[in-house]
Amino acid sequence: MHPNADNLIAARFDTVIYDLDGTLIDSAKDMQMAVSHVLADHGLPQVTEDDVRTFMGQGSKITMSKAFAKNGRTLDDAALSAVTREFVRYYEADPVSHTTAFEGVPEVVARFGRLGLKQGVCTNKFERPSRMILEHLKLMPPITDVAGADTFPVRKPDPKHILMLVERMGGDPGRTVMIGDSIHDVEAAHGAGLPAVLVSWGYTARPASELGAEAVIEKFGALPEALQQLAAR
Repeated sequence: MHPNADNLIAARFDTVIYDLDGTLIDSAKDMQMAVSHVLADHGLPQVTEDDVRTFMGQGSKITMSKAFAKNGRTLDDAALSAVTREFVRYYEADPVSHTTAFEGVPEVVARFGRLGLKQGVCTNKFERPSRMILEHLKLMPPITDVAGADTFPVRKPDPKHILMLVERMGGDPGRTVMIGDSIHDVEAAHGAGLPAVLVSWGYTARPASELGAEAVIEKFGALPEALQQLAAR
């Protein structure tokens, strides 16, 4: 892309906020293993990676609720909280062994870093394993901050999840863009008054093209061009 395109991006945006699972990283295998450990402890069969991709996005509690429901088990809130704690213990013990960044992510994140853009992650995964993964994959830095499910009193699709992170990073909400993979990312972004760009390969039951984002990209390397086009509008 022409250097002027980078200048256009930097003139329009000062902060880029990313979702994590299904957007920057493919974490389904490590998630599937942790979920299946818990299910096995309760005498239930394991779930597949594809199952887990559709269970994710609204936090660990809902992931576990859906995993048990797939096996015909409905849990009350106390039981669900307990199995979620079990899941978090398994997952935090090793959240990185089979988790990779999607193609193009390191290059784009590095490029935006050179442009001086602030970059943060807003995820419904807990903050600690999110930071562990980003550091392991050498995405942090240039990504400098993470808001997880347990960072603030709110989480996506509540727009304050993004806005509180942007404020903590010293960013300008009027010059921020949200990059995600699901309806929760679009709802949070639009609620915060931000444009949303979705990836087409994410963890969502509905196609990204149906979710009302300002742009959908087919590969991560296309993100700078998408931001350039948003900036030119």
